[in-house]
Amino acid sequence: MSRLIPEDLPSGKELVQEGIRIGNTFEVGKSAFIEHYTKLTKKELNQMQIEKGGITWAAELGLKTVEEQVEGIRYLWEWSRKKGVHIRGVITISSMLNGLPPELRSKAPKPTSFVFESPEDFVKIAQAAPIPFTLGDHMICSPNSVNNAINALKAGCMGFGVVSQHTWNYPYWHDEVEQMIEMVKAMGIIASKGVGLGSYTGDGLPGQLLDNVSVVGYTLFEKYVTEELCGCPYSTGIGGLHSYIPAKLATWLALTDVNCRVGHVEGNTLEVTEDIEANYALVVSEFIPFAILERKYKTGTAYTPKPVTEAIRVPTLREIIEVFSVCSVALRKAQEYEEASMLNDSHINELRSIIATNAKKFFDNMLKGLREMGIDISDPLQLLLATRRLGGRRVEELFHPGEKDPSLPRGIVPFVRTDLASRSMKELDNILERARAEKLGDAVKGKKIILGSTDTHEFGLFVLGGVLRALDAKVIDKSVDLDPKQVLDAAFEEGTPYIAISTHNGQCLDWGRHLMGMAKKRNQNVKVAMGGKLNAILEGNTEPVDVSDRLSDLGIIPCRDVLDLIGMVVS
Repeated sequence: MSRLIPEDLPSGKELVQEGIRIGNTFEVGKSAFIEHYTKLTKKELNQMQIEKGGITWAAELGLKTVEEQVEGIRYLWEWSRKKGVHIRGVITISSMLNGLPPELRSKAPKPTSFVFESPEDFVKIAQAAPIPFTLGDHMICSPNSVNNAINALKAGCMGFGVVSQHTWNYPYWHDEVEQMIEMVKAMGIIASKGVGLGSYTGDGLPGQLLDNVSVVGYTLFEKYVTEELCGCPYSTGIGGLHSYIPAKLATWLALTDVNCRVGHVEGNTLEVTEDIEANYALVVSEFIPFAILERKYKTGTAYTPKPVTEAIRVPTLREIIEVFSVCSVALRKAQEYEEASMLNDSHINELRSIIATNAKKFFDNMLKGLREMGIDISDPLQLLLATRRLGGRRVEELFHPGEKDPSLPRGIVPFVRTDLASRSMKELDNILERARAEKLGDAVKGKKIILGSTDTHEFGLFVLGGVLRALDAKVIDKSVDLDPKQVLDAAFEEGTPYIAISTHNGQCLDWGRHLMGMAKKRNQNVKVAMGGKLNAILEGNTEPVDVSDRLSDLGIIPCRDVLDLIGMVVS
C-alpha cells in the first residue's frame, strides 16, 4: 500500500454505508423555507428566476453570535422581498471552533463569527427566515463533522460545505486520519438525505494551485469523490482568488462545460484595498460582465458580491446589504450593454475551451497517478487522505498535463495562470526591488526564520517565503493552520528566535496571547512579526477593530509590509 495510506486504515466505502445507516435513524427537519414554500422547491424557484432573465444571489453571513446571525438572516429576507432581489441562499460562515469537538474549544484561540453551542442553535438558524441556508466553513471536513451533519439536518439544512477544506487543520487536533474518517462518515449521513455538498476553489488545496486548468481538473476530482463514491450532489463556488476578469469568467464557464455545477461566483478579494471608494468600482466592474454572460448562458449560478470593507475587517450586515443594492442597480444597466452587444466574449470562450479540455486530462492524470501509487481510487477515504498528504504543490507537479520547465514555479508551464501565481510573482519582485533599494538585501542572509499561518490562507506565505528565500534567508515553512505550540516547537528545534506569522480570520490577538504566554512559561526567547488582517472582535464590540497596538503591547511586531519583518531581524 502507498506510504500515503496507513496499513490499518478502515474502508471508506464501509464508512459511507455507516453514515447512511446513521442518517436513516432520523428525519430531516422542516426549515422556515420548507414551511413557507410548501408547493415549490428551491430548484423550481431558482429556475423561475433564471427563465425570466434574472440573476439569483447568494449571501455570505457570519456575525458574532447566533442571535445576531438570526436577526441578520431575517433582515436579509425582509430587504430582499422589498427590493425584489432573489436571494436563493445564505451561506453561513461560522466560527472555526465549530470544527472542533466541544471539549477542545476552550483551549483554542477565539476567531470571529458565531459558535453553535447546542442543537437548538442550528434550529434557530433554520427558522430565521424562508431563505435556504447552507452551512459553510468548518462543517463537514472537520473533527466535528458527524455532529455537525446530524444537528444541521435535523434542523432542516439544505446544503453543506466546504469539500475543499479537507486539507485544513485545527488547533490542538493533530489526528488527520480520524478527521478524514469523520468527514467520510458525515458524507454518508448527508447522502442518505439527498442533500448537496458544496466546495470552493479559493479554499484548501485548489486555492494553492497555479493554473486554472489544475483548479478545474482538481474540482472534477472532488466531484468524483463526492457524487460517485459518496452519493452526494456536488457543486462548487469560485471567484475570491480571481482578479483577472476574462480568466475568471472562462473558469466559471469551463466548469459548466465539464458538467460541474457552479453554485455561486464571488467578487474577488485580491484587489480590494482600504480605499473604499475604489472598491465600489471593483464591485461593479466585476459584476456587469458576469450578469451579461449569466443572462446569455443561463447556467443557474448565483452571484455573491464582496462588501467594500473586505480588506479591512469582517463586513457588517449593513455593508452586505449595501453591496447587494449596488449590484442590483448595475444589473439594470447591464441590460443596456446587451442591447448594444458591447461584450464580445470570444476571448473568454477561447480560454474556456483551453481550460475545459486540459482539466479533463488533469483529472485523468490524477486518478491514473493515484492508482499507480497504490491508492484504491474507489475508496473515498483513501483518496481524501492521499491528496491531503500530498498537498496542492505536489498534486500540481505530479498531474499537470502541460509542458514541463524546471525554471518555473513547480516546473510547469501554465495554460491559464491563476492570479495567485501572477500577482504573487509580481508582488514578490516589487518587494525585492524595494528591499534592495533600501540596502536591506543582506539583512536576513543566513538567518533562520519560522514561517506559518494561523489559518488556511497561503497567499501571504507564498510571497513572504519567496522574498526571504531570494534574500538568502533560511526559511522553515510550517505551512497553514498552525497553533502556537507548533510554532514555538519549530523555533526551538531550529534554534532560532525569529517567527513570522500570517493571519486573516480575526483570531490574531487571542492567538498572539497564547503564543507569547506559552513562550514566557517555557522561558523561550522569540522575536515575532505578524501580518495580514490584524483585527479582532473585542469585548463589548460587535464589529472587528484593528488590534495592532495590542499586539505591540504583547511584544509582537505588527507588520503592514514584508520590510517590517526584515526590520525586526535587523533590530
